[in-house]
Amino acid sequence: MNRKRLIIIGSVLVVIAIVAVLAITQSPKWSRLSFEAVVQETITQPDGEVRLIVERTTEIYSSPMNSLGISESTEIVDADGNPIMLEEIQPGDIVKVILKNAFNEEKPFYYPTVYEIQLISN
Repeated sequence: MNRKRLIIIGSVLVVIAIVAVLAITQSPKWSRLSFEAVVQETITQPDGEVRLIVERTTEIYSSPMNSLGISESTEIVDADGNPIMLEEIQPGDIVKVILKNAFNEEKPFYYPTVYEIQLISN
């Protein structure tokens, strides 16, 4: 009886450990969203903030337009994953955007955190 109880407790602990490891490794990715879009224009705000205006080719929200804030932490890469400058992305280029999902946060004016912009074709 004692051995059976020890096996059950050990099994429960192993399952809890596996669930904890999965939760820790996956949770940052749960809020990530990616889509392909066509670049409309690049705008530099008076305060120096750079925004990329894109039109999504996949319907995610009610409006296909997005204004994406480009920060120093935003990775801008070509199709092979090599870093490029934002100036190399021109209107009409197709890009893949990876950002934080807007529906995971409650902000009245949501500007998504952009993790990566990958140039697919120009």
